[in-house]
Amino acid sequence: MSSPPPPTEMAEGEVESRDWAEMPSDALAAVFGKLDVTDLLVGAGVVCRAWRRLAATDPTLWRRVDMSHQGDIMEVDEAVAMARAAVDRAAGTMEAFWADSFVTDGLLLYISERASSLKSLQLSMCLNVSNEGMAEAMKGFPRLEELDITFCSLYGDVCASVGKACPELKCFRLNERYTLQMDYAAPDIMDDDTEALGIASNMPKLRELQLIGNKLTNDGLMSILDHCQHLESLDIRQCYSIQMDDALKSKCSRISDLKLPHDSISDFKYRAYIFSSSAFSGSDLELDMYDDLLDVVTDDDDADFDDMDDYDDGGSDGGMYDEFDI
Repeated sequence: MSSPPPPTEMAEGEVESRDWAEMPSDALAAVFGKLDVTDLLVGAGVVCRAWRRLAATDPTLWRRVDMSHQGDIMEVDEAVAMARAAVDRAAGTMEAFWADSFVTDGLLLYISERASSLKSLQLSMCLNVSNEGMAEAMKGFPRLEELDITFCSLYGDVCASVGKACPELKCFRLNERYTLQMDYAAPDIMDDDTEALGIASNMPKLRELQLIGNKLTNDGLMSILDHCQHLESLDIRQCYSIQMDDALKSKCSRISDLKLPHDSISDFKYRAYIFSSSAFSGSDLELDMYDDLLDVVTDDDDADFDDMDDYDDGGSDGGMYDEFDI
């Protein structure tokens, strides 16, 4: 019986051919899990039929969707279509959604109706999200534990609405876009405890609270400290209506992580949008604040994870990504 022929030796410089479509699905899923939404939808997800099928049918790839840097990179309609496609592919398992300026009332409601298991929602610079839209969408997130609203022009009763709809909320951030420290400003302009009272009355399980640039006063902060007994971290930097008197210092003594109104904001990733009147006094400062913000945010990759009228119930992603369906 003749022995089998020896294996053919590869010529020098020749590259071994591999069929990447035959990669084991568990290994491929591990690789896909490192990619962002854009890479999955228009990159790896369209390489071949096997990759496309995995990207479209494995909901674990879409549990955490981070689109927080997409608003300046792509058109609004394109970003919204991608977000809707991601929500659909998560098939009700999405636990975190982070995004920026392209988010609208319509998109937020779309997510709310399809991602009731959401635990973390972070929105930054979303000027097309209204108080009414936010209040309606929050009704669909009963398990939400973290909510970050930064520079979104949401104010007033929004805190009460959020607290009532999300009883499990443990981390809440409501940061104002601009902050001016003006000792001569009228009290009715600088002082407003509406958000503080909404937090105090409706968010009893809070452990972390960030209110950079808020107009709350000592009374509002006192109310928060009295009603949020589990609070461990409090950030009230740039809240210049607060005067840290002895009574307030005593109340705050139980807070293990405390940042006060005049403390540095150097570790705040959106610091490019925070300024005070003194920063412009006697200077010719000219800067593109949005580009500066993007530089700051893009360098910070260590984030932790533990339009109503335009809303169309008939379409999941505006048709822009229909070609990715299998």
